[in-house]
Amino acid sequence: MAVESLVGLGNLPAKLGPLAAEYAAYWLSLPKIDGVPMKRDLNPGVMRKFVAKFVIVERLDRRRFTWRLVGSAIRELAGIELTGSDALEQRDDVQREKGVVAYNAQLDTPCGSWGVVVLRSAMGSLVPTEVMVLPLRADDGSLRFLANTVDPSLRAMGPGNVPTTEMKLLSWPEHRFVDIGFGLPKFERKPR
Repeated sequence: MAVESLVGLGNLPAKLGPLAAEYAAYWLSLPKIDGVPMKRDLNPGVMRKFVAKFVIVERLDRRRFTWRLVGSAIRELAGIELTGSDALEQRDDVQREKGVVAYNAQLDTPCGSWGVVVLRSAMGSLVPTEVMVLPLRADDGSLRFLANTVDPSLRAMGPGNVPTTEMKLLSWPEHRFVDIGFGLPKFERKPR
């Protein structure tokens, strides 16, 4: 889907997959408090087309993030129940640190993100996956949740060489923050 129909979101690629586009349009349609919807306003009935591939992560503190909702298709891909567990556990140390930085940036700015990640499924296949992440407010109004669609490619990249018992994020070859009206995160540059 072309992004012209997603007025209110900036820095998107020229074209989104159907699941990411449908979720972005749904998020834009929700009532907002200070520019961000409340988590309680999500309606699973309206989200029927993508709820199986939908996840919500909660920030407990700046270093800890927990899966609060994991759709059935993602649970199947992962090979384990993720709800209630560490949301960055499936990443190596480098990818975990990138996740901490990105999650905090999205909640602090606030902004969304879009990208393509490569996952290794519980069955060992490498799966290119489109993700669309947008923030949500908690009942107290704080920015604490990131909700996103996870759309695995129908065509896996082939069996992995390492047997696995659960999903692992291997890389994030394409990533961009999405402006929801507050700009994009600014990071300090490290000296070279």
